[in-house]
Amino acid sequence: MLLPESIYLLAGFASPIHIGTTPASMLWMFPLLASIAAIYKATKLRVLFWPKFFKETAILFVTISIFMVATAVILNILVWYFTG
Repeated sequence: MLLPESIYLLAGFASPIHIGTTPASMLWMFPLLASIAAIYKATKLRVLFWPKFFKETAILFVTISIFMVATAVILNILVWYFTG
């Protein structure tokens, strides 16, 4: 039998939060990128030294973020050029 708290948790999957495509809503990608970078580095490092882990995670996070932002800018310019 499901507890009342678990019903609310399951309801969140039935009606997810709407995240638009405005520039402000695109900021939601940064927490996701931070978690992806941390999990990736945690699985790739043989021995986990905390200073090295944080440094490499930060470098990976910044690298992915720059690539994602640059890709978004380039795609927006292409769309503006071809539809304008």
